[in-house]
Amino acid sequence: MAEEKLQFTDAPSCKAWLAKLPRSSPTQCHAELAAQVRLLLAATIAPEAKFAVLEALREPVAESQAEMARNCRGKPVPLQTHDLEAWDSVVGAWRAMASGYDALIDAMASTAPDLATQAHVICQRALRYTALAMFEHCHVYYAVNGALWQQLHRLYVFSENAGLAATTVDDTVGRRTATTTCAATYAHALLMHLAQPDALSGEELNIVDRWLERWESMVTLSPDPLAQSSVPALAVDLASSRGAGLAKNMPAAGVRHLSVETLGKALRHAAAGIKQQTPAQLGLGDVARNACEKLLLLLHVQWCAAGTGRADERTPASIKVMISSSLASIHYHLTGKAFRQPGGELTAAERQRLDMFGSLSEAGGQALASQRSAAAETWVIVNQSVSGFLGTTTEKDVVNRISHGQLVGIQPTAKKVMYVGIVQRLIVDLSGTIWIGLRIILGAPQAVSARIADGTAKYDRGLLMPEDAARKIPASMVLLPGWHQANRILNVYADSDKARKIKLQTLLDRGANFDRATYTAA
Repeated sequence: MAEEKLQFTDAPSCKAWLAKLPRSSPTQCHAELAAQVRLLLAATIAPEAKFAVLEALREPVAESQAEMARNCRGKPVPLQTHDLEAWDSVVGAWRAMASGYDALIDAMASTAPDLATQAHVICQRALRYTALAMFEHCHVYYAVNGALWQQLHRLYVFSENAGLAATTVDDTVGRRTATTTCAATYAHALLMHLAQPDALSGEELNIVDRWLERWESMVTLSPDPLAQSSVPALAVDLASSRGAGLAKNMPAAGVRHLSVETLGKALRHAAAGIKQQTPAQLGLGDVARNACEKLLLLLHVQWCAAGTGRADERTPASIKVMISSSLASIHYHLTGKAFRQPGGELTAAERQRLDMFGSLSEAGGQALASQRSAAAETWVIVNQSVSGFLGTTTEKDVVNRISHGQLVGIQPTAKKVMYVGIVQRLIVDLSGTIWIGLRIILGAPQAVSARIADGTAKYDRGLLMPEDAARKIPASMVLLPGWHQANRILNVYADSDKARKIKLQTLLDRGANFDRATYTAA
């Protein structure tokens, strides 16, 4: 294999090389770009030329990164080997860009004093690329390591000490807002990780990131504590390896206090405006009104009320449960037998068994179940409330990978009961332990067979969920993904009753492996 060599020595030769990149092959294009960025770090070319080259690389790197990130974002965890490799390559490229600009900060103090005129730009770029590497962790629900936090804090401290934190910087690469500052870029990263990213879908993460371009400058950072308030104050320890948190938990020195008063007003204004205008009219993008309102409320709680919005009290627990990660598996463990078309004919083997023994054995029925349908694995519930559980397992114990928004079934090993829940929070911590927060759909699920009432479709698995009168949630049905259409008629069959027709109504939840909707009799 030929040794990799840097293909340029200045901005003009870099642009000439970029023009020859194999854009029709995104993977090859990304690999070549990432390799050149890494080689640039060690190249013995003038710091001023490195700065110009890095600036020339920004747009092509952003485009290539966006293409490569599609290969890993939103995938179930723990990531499979090829997804993990794609994710590592994306994070590695962002970190290499950050390191390139970071090295120029050192050069300013020694071999390239003239670069000091661009110090605000160089520092903002280093902050931006560090934050982008951290953001990729959010998109695969992996915890951010302490080294990235330390790097982010160190760069911000440099901007403060150099008197550059509030200096305006032009930055349109990957952004819709044309200008920013070092302080705003730093605040953007802090707020993103305060937004409870483990509770956000990939689409919601991108929406929050886009909104923060408008709001990042509304947060101010001060070494002085804020005035007393009924809302717990937020702060960040600049010497730590973590993000912002409650000010009361921070040391006395080396802290920056976050003032979010202006941001809170903007959030409340947007939430009020949603009732009369569309999100697009308010500059919030093409987002459904209900989803926008819900997200604004969550952000206000996380940023301006220190995450004080939990409705149900949680209590510690240590309960072993079996988790079924698909509708097929949930259906199997509810019924104890393989799924069969209602009224379907017996197989030849089943007819032979019936002729010989007069019945179909339970073992025979079990054998009909596919491995996918029967698959379940042991997790531990570590705390619980009326409406949810927090569960955990380690990567080596995982059989079925878990996605944000996924439907799962939970069966305590000591009880013959099944709960159905939706993965609302998901994180793989630095030790490799997977944590999931489940929102429970209250009530006992009933396994049924359902089909679209067009006379030709086959039956498939479904669940009927009872009415939750206390929370004013009507009875609902859990379906295969993509089945919901308002007013669609379904034939529904359960072992205990005759087939009946229902009409689907409002969509309540949708995830990668299910739809859930209210219904009425048809």
